[in-house]
Amino acid sequence: MAALSWKESIGNAQAVQEETVATAKAVADEEEVVDLDAASETDTAAAAASAQPEAVTEEAAAAAEETTATEEPPVQSGPLVDLFGPTLLSLELTGPSTAQLKEHYTTDALQGKKVIGVYFSADWCGPCRQFTPELSSFYEKINSRRGKIDEFEIVWVSRCRDMQSFGQYFTTMPWIALPPQEAMGARGEKLSQMYGVKSIPALVLLDDLGSVITTDARNMIPKDKAGIGFPWRNPISTLYMTVVPRSLRLMLKRELGSIKEKAFGKVKGLLNLRAKGAKA
Repeated sequence: MAALSWKESIGNAQAVQEETVATAKAVADEEEVVDLDAASETDTAAAAASAQPEAVTEEAAAAAEETTATEEPPVQSGPLVDLFGPTLLSLELTGPSTAQLKEHYTTDALQGKKVIGVYFSADWCGPCRQFTPELSSFYEKINSRRGKIDEFEIVWVSRCRDMQSFGQYFTTMPWIALPPQEAMGARGEKLSQMYGVKSIPALVLLDDLGSVITTDARNMIPKDKAGIGFPWRNPISTLYMTVVPRSLRLMLKRELGSIKEKAFGKVKGLLNLRAKGAKA
């Protein structure tokens, strides 16, 4: 093999050095590209991660709004809602010696009921405590009749003096009740005056539109314990209920109510004018 001159050796060394530098630069460039790609992927993942909580938050907000919308009370209307208000209570046993009040919308609680009893009673009243078990037995008997199951409901209007008495006395009843603050307040007084309740116990029977069937059911039950004549409508009322559809009866009831209200307003206005004239 021929020996290389020093110039050739230097030239070869420079070529090798240049080749090494070029290779190192290419590797560095390649590594730089890889690093940029990795950084790009990392940035994308970070952006997705930072955006994810916002998306979850939006979904949670939407779910919360949906839940809130679901919990909004339904719009209720009708003569029974006008009488008893938007909610009624039942008492549910949660243990051998514990119970809790459960709230129901009035339209749901009285849906499908053909006869509604309005029961005025109190724990401090001796005759009430004697009559309530008899009424409970009668209530169960009527609601177990074939073809008329659960068509009779009673709404208790408490005349108790406090919440503790209300709760204890309610445990003896299988029906529903007006909320105690309503029963012991203005609504209870209004119902009492509306049906002319002078003493308790008193039981008023209404039809499914809130029209009075009888205000003397308290005295009818001992006379007709089997409930043969229940709900003790007069023949004309029975014929009216049979012949006239419910929708038409509701329309007539509203019209009559409007006429009564207008007539009452006019009479009240005339009385006020007379009173002012007398003072003058």
